[in-house]
Amino acid sequence: MNDKVTIKTIAKIANVSHTTVSRALNDSPLVKEKTKKEIREIAERLNYSPNLNAKALVEHRSFIIAVYFTDLNSGTSPSFMSEMLHQIKEMLPAGYEIAIDSFEGLRRANQSINLRFDGALVVSQSTTDDIYIDQLAKTGKPVVVLNRKIERDDLFNYASDDYSGTVTAIEYLLRMGHKKIGIISGKEEFASSQNRLNAFIDILNKHNINLNDNWMVMGDYSVKSGYNAMEKILNTSELPTCIFASNDDMAMGAIRACQDYGFDVPDQISFVGFDDSAYSNYFIPRLTTIKKPMREITNKGLKTLNNLINNKNITPIEFMNIKPSLVVRESVKKIN
Repeated sequence: MNDKVTIKTIAKIANVSHTTVSRALNDSPLVKEKTKKEIREIAERLNYSPNLNAKALVEHRSFIIAVYFTDLNSGTSPSFMSEMLHQIKEMLPAGYEIAIDSFEGLRRANQSINLRFDGALVVSQSTTDDIYIDQLAKTGKPVVVLNRKIERDDLFNYASDDYSGTVTAIEYLLRMGHKKIGIISGKEEFASSQNRLNAFIDILNKHNINLNDNWMVMGDYSVKSGYNAMEKILNTSELPTCIFASNDDMAMGAIRACQDYGFDVPDQISFVGFDDSAYSNYFIPRLTTIKKPMREITNKGLKTLNNLINNKNITPIEFMNIKPSLVVRESVKKIN
């Protein structure tokens, strides 16, 4: 960053007023697109970085978007968190930064919510978040809740329909001939875990397929928990032909356990994951999984939050439960 480069520096090179430069960098409709493009190119070439503190004082903003997770230490898989944050940063409004925290962290430290933000994105995974979501809503600042469907009608809410995604996964396994199906479920208190487990049970009952308690083991969404859960299943008297893992990280841990114990995947045991994490297409075998619509959820959430921050009237309040989709790769064998 070059601290000597100012708006006046860019204005002199572009042969326009410093007001025009300021408007162009803030995407004002008062500046022609051609002029905006030229000014942005000059700013980029000079490594210009706006003074956010000064801008914040003038515009009475912090230029910070708070991003709250349920828990950063347990249950939130590293792949989910990193991909979520990558997408948020990729779609972040110009000039903004993010501040990351967790409700569980606040609870453990007995801290209150820091109000130095212009708006908040809540990546919610549990009903334990509701008390903090309520506190955020009462601040009067823009709040958008992502990932989990919440039971309130005053906040914008974009969620993944994990129940229907699981139904899609199990229906696919049934079409592939599997009837001996086990599950490695996620962290018990997370809504996604409950939705996926409930769908798993419901769809097998619908098709009159017996549930084997020995094949239903709980993990915590980590790779290690998937490995440990699969060890328990492999030590039962009868093995399933397929495992539905409630996220890709646990599926990968479980597949590694099979390989360590000398089982071939998918010839002896097949696997389906959930999320379609960045690694799932490069794992051996490439993982068949349910693609969680996180890009769409994040995009809608950030666009809405940006509009609310800029006082754009959006009506009605939007609630969306977006359906995931099946991604077929190499980890499920078709059997007779």
